[in-house]
Amino acid sequence: MLSSTTALPARAAMNYYSKSSFNPLSLVSVLYSAMAYLSIACIKPIPILNRGLPKLQEIPKTVLTTPKVAIVTGSNTGIGFETSKALVERGYQVILACRSQDKAQQAMERMERELGPSAAGKAVYEGSLDLSSFQSVHDFSQLIRSKYDKIDLLVNNAGRNTSGPSEKGLDLCFQTNFLGHFLLTQNLMDPLLQADAPRVVNLSSVMHHYCQADTHDETYWRQSALFGNPHSRESSYSASKLAALYFTMELNRRYRANGLRSIAVNPGAVNSDIWRDYPPLIQAINKRIFLNNQQGSYTSVAASVLDNLPPDVIYLQPYHQVQGSSSTPFPVFEMLGPFVGYQAIQPRLPKDGTNGELTARILWNVSEDLVSTKKVD
Repeated sequence: MLSSTTALPARAAMNYYSKSSFNPLSLVSVLYSAMAYLSIACIKPIPILNRGLPKLQEIPKTVLTTPKVAIVTGSNTGIGFETSKALVERGYQVILACRSQDKAQQAMERMERELGPSAAGKAVYEGSLDLSSFQSVHDFSQLIRSKYDKIDLLVNNAGRNTSGPSEKGLDLCFQTNFLGHFLLTQNLMDPLLQADAPRVVNLSSVMHHYCQADTHDETYWRQSALFGNPHSRESSYSASKLAALYFTMELNRRYRANGLRSIAVNPGAVNSDIWRDYPPLIQAINKRIFLNNQQGSYTSVAASVLDNLPPDVIYLQPYHQVQGSSSTPFPVFEMLGPFVGYQAIQPRLPKDGTNGELTARILWNVSEDLVSTKKVD
């Protein structure tokens, strides 16, 4: 039996993780991607050779025979909108969990225009959700529990990559990306477990490789959650995405026997609204080399609807993996490269001597304390 107070090995996080958000691996990934696409362009016209090129993994647009209810956070824009639209097309009733009714209404109208008669399900708005406010999460959860006996799917999609102080003194980025979703998932566990095969999909990121720490122990997670923590703003984002991976592991450990399955996804480098506060030059570059929102939603949709994923899979990413689908690849191949829709790989995690189980349990215990109503000093 693992104890949440057991000390992690010294420098456990240094095996794979960078001490800087600008890393030589980023340049290598760009060069790899450019060479890969150039090679594909040269080989594609040659019939004998092009059989081995990476192929897009299509997600069947199979319509549900039994209606299901899904909740997608941040569903009015970007990856969340495309994920919600794909679920509605397949027959889900999708609760658009966003911060205002106006945003939800605009998303529903756009979805109706784009799907037209092909929509087998529908999108609905039940109430606002602001993940940066624990009270808002509680209010939204209570509303959902009062209206729905069961929830089949929860997609913890919403996120931000800029920070500031939350009303509880926490880091706004870490609270929005992870702690708000942690609390939401806990609050909705009863209706989730009432479904036949419930799923929780957590958006991680390749940026989970960039956490700046020697070990991800209790102190690290508490510091990452605080605004003005010893780590950088980028590390706060990276920490929230690493937390999503460990959260996925712990959800499976705690609730897999009850039928729940959790999968973490890396959407890839996506030109989504998360970049809206960045300089125009950065946005222009992203538009040319990053995936679009629909491509970025592929891993989320696959994790949500596919029944043929291997039972031990907890991580999907969108780029071709030259080392095979079951390997733990070099981080370069998770950053950029030939887009194949989705591919299952093993996530790279710090070596804590327990395959991540101890770190996941530590994070869970710290998170339970942080989402309490008391203000953090």
